Amino acid sequence: MARIYSWAGKNGTYWYLDYAVDGRRIRKRVGKSKKLAQLALADVQVKLERKELGFQSKDKNLADFFAEYLDYSKTNKSRGSYVRNEIVLRTFKGFAQVERLRGITPQLIESYKKFRSEGGTMASTINTELNTIKAALNRAVALNYLARNPCREVKKLKAPRKQVRFLSKEEAKRLLEAGNGRMGPIVETLLYTGLRRDELTHLTWADVDLQRRIVAIQAKDGWHPKDYEVRHIPMAPRLHELLKSLPRKDNPWVFSTSNDGPHLGHILSRDFRKLLKLCGIKGASLHTLRHAYASPHVCQSSCHEWDRCLYGSEAARPFEHQDD
Repeated sequence: MARIYSWAGKNGTYWYLDYAVDGRRIRKRVGKSKKLAQLALADVQVKLERKELGFQSKDKNLADFFAEYLDYSKTNKSRGSYVRNEIVLRTFKGFAQVERLRGITPQLIESYKKFRSEGGTMASTINTELNTIKAALNRAVALNYLARNPCREVKKLKAPRKQVRFLSKEEAKRLLEAGNGRMGPIVETLLYTGLRRDELTHLTWADVDLQRRIVAIQAKDGWHPKDYEVRHIPMAPRLHELLKSLPRKDNPWVFSTSNDGPHLGHILSRDFRKLLKLCGIKGASLHTLRHAYASPHVCQSSCHEWDRCLYGSEAARPFEHQDD
């Protein structure tokens, strides 16, 4: 509740603004004009309704807050999310050039959008960065460092949706033939399971049940699937044969590096790009193999029968469609 009132003193009559925020009473002298006091009252009432007025614990240093938020992110989010948060906030802080958290305004964020766009960054990437900044500032609001998130006033860019890329049967065969050795089994496993990149790099022998012919996608220490849920994928006969033939080293990983460690996602993506270039295949990525698994485009049927497409076998098992 807010109101105005007048008080007569030695130097004349002054108008005052009286309102409460977070249980604390605020009284401010506006001046001798009643009209000015009424305008100030209307402004305060709007800000109270929008919850733009409040008491923050202190005007937080921006660098200190981002460090605090990254500690929170490291504890509560996946490693991939933490790394992305660290990169985005470092980039934004370098652009913002403000010392205090309250120096971040909607105008500053709009300028950042323009800066990234003019630098050639894709609209979808900029929107992802805005989501990261917004999440961090939401945390600042929750901690009472800010009364309102300035990102609420900022609209995302319109990002055109790209047509989904699918592999043809011929392209899949070329990849498998050129990828004999380390990449061949990886490509074939992705075609038969539709795993995401990080699901494959975190796949362990404990997830592979050769007897029941099931591959389980489940959380590990420091990592979890995108949807946090355990998923079970049936093995086609060829995949069962492939996994049985892989050597089991003295480490838990189904696919490991020469140092017996798990593959790093960005390194695996880089190596797959080299394989695509070798095969003369354009417009594809490692994630395209997931699209191929989940789509009938390859063999013009709805069963995703890779055994039949690639090897002419009639023993293929149909797969269930899964969203990206």
